Amino acid sequence: MAILLYNGEYGTDAWCEAIHAQLPHETLYLYPDIPDKAQIEYAAVWDIPPGELATYPNLKAILILGAGGDFLLKDDRLPAVPIVRLVDESVVRDMVQYCQYWVTHYYRRFDRYAQQQLAHHWHRAEYPPLSEYRVGVLGLGTIGTQVARSLSGSGYSVSAWVRSARDTEGLTLYSGADQFDAFMTNLDLLINVLPLTPDTDSFLNLDRLRLLPRGAKVINISRGAVMDEQALKTLLDTGHLSGAALDVFAQEPLPPQSWMWQHPKVCITPHSSGQTFARTAVHSLVNNIRRIEAGETPFPLFDRNSGY
Repeated sequence: MAILLYNGEYGTDAWCEAIHAQLPHETLYLYPDIPDKAQIEYAAVWDIPPGELATYPNLKAILILGAGGDFLLKDDRLPAVPIVRLVDESVVRDMVQYCQYWVTHYYRRFDRYAQQQLAHHWHRAEYPPLSEYRVGVLGLGTIGTQVARSLSGSGYSVSAWVRSARDTEGLTLYSGADQFDAFMTNLDLLINVLPLTPDTDSFLNLDRLRLLPRGAKVINISRGAVMDEQALKTLLDTGHLSGAALDVFAQEPLPPQSWMWQHPKVCITPHSSGQTFARTAVHSLVNNIRRIEAGETPFPLFDRNSGY
């Protein structure tokens, strides 16, 4: 068995070491140095060029090396093999922690204190009871569900919106297009966790973002293209929105000339809310290879139709 490994701009050294430790007797090839494509049975990849995966005649599965699989949606020649998403509990935990931090930052008015410090101004800001601070989670996949449950468990008033209704515990759930407006208009802070698909590209446009109450904040941890960045600028500049913590951007790395670097209401992190570390994520990858070799179904599977 041979495994193709490609991790885009993020490098493969850590993955090579982790995979060799778990599967010491298997052959590992680094794209594009593949002497015989017929030997490849598994492709562990991130952001591989479109059309490349169709050139491996004996491929059994595609194993995604990060959260999401939007790069695969650009490829109209994907082979008819299972595509397996990567779910690493340490990444989910990190993203929950990231959201907890920024929700606390805005709830306790630390953004205001940062501005007061620059002005040498001493003033204690009031904030509502914890149970009255309304946080909305847009999207309830693996990460969104854990974010919502964590914040709800901390005492915040948490609601969530999904495309179709489902069972949830302890959350106020809105579903479908007809309930979206009601969801957005009852928030102090919105956390976007929607995956990037053709349906969600620029989903948070000017009209939808403007549904948020005046003074609301936003956190984006999914994909930059889900949010219309110029619409966000408009609403920040006019004061309709009062803050944004952004971890993902339509263009990454964020260009030096971007307006977001200098905007006083924007906090930037470099796509680091939940980093994938090979040392822990390798267990998901290896376990799914072993499942397939044993004739079992790998999980969780990437749905080509939904895009996640």
